[in-house]
Amino acid sequence: MDNTPVPTKSLTKEEYWSLSQEERRAILVKQLLDRFPDRENDCAFPCNPTFSYSDVGSWSSQMQRPPGDRVGKLHWCLCQCCIEMPTQKESMCCREILKVQGHIPEGGKCITESQTFRSEIATEEHVRLMCKVLHLEERPCVDLDNNRRLRKTAYRAFIAWIYPFLGKKHAVVPSCAVKVVRELFPDPDGKYVNFVYSQDYNANEMAFH
Repeated sequence: MDNTPVPTKSLTKEEYWSLSQEERRAILVKQLLDRFPDRENDCAFPCNPTFSYSDVGSWSSQMQRPPGDRVGKLHWCLCQCCIEMPTQKESMCCREILKVQGHIPEGGKCITESQTFRSEIATEEHVRLMCKVLHLEERPCVDLDNNRRLRKTAYRAFIAWIYPFLGKKHAVVPSCAVKVVRELFPDPDGKYVNFVYSQDYNANEMAFH
C-alpha cells in the first residue's frame, strides 16, 4: 500500500485534475474501500457448498468388498445381464450399487436399459469422439482403432455419469455395463485387463493404451 496522502476536502473538477496521477489513484482507492465495511474476519466463501462423504464411503466399501465367493459365478447377478468376472471386486451387479440403482429406468431391470447409457456410453461414434477429446492435450491418440483405449474411455464416461464427485475414491463399473462395452469394443484375443487402481498402472501401459 503506497503512502500517497489522500486529500480530505472535497475537490472541484479543476482541482482534481491538477493532482498528480498517484494522488488521483489514492482518491479512487479510498472511495472504493469506503464503499464496503471491514471484512477482515469474514469467510472467503460463506455459502460454499459442502459434500458429505458418508454416501461415498457406503457405496465405495460395498463395491470393494462384495459378500461371498463370486469369481466365475453369477448367482449374485440381479439384473440378469451380468457376465462372470475374474475377480471378486469386479463381480458387482448394477442393482447392488445405490448410486447406479438411481439411474436404472423406472420399470427396467438393468442400467444398460437407460437411454443415457445407450446414447452416451454404448454408442461407438460417441465414445470415439470422447476418446479424441480426452487425448487432445494428454497425449496423441496414435491408434484410433485401439479398442482397449476405447473401452477405458467408455468406462470413464460411465463413472463420470454415475458419480458427480468421486475424489480419490475408486469405483468399479458393474459387470453388466462391462459386458456391453466389451461387445462394442472387443479384444480380438478375448484378453481384458482386470480392475486396477490408477496408481497401479504401469507407466508404459498408461502411455500407449
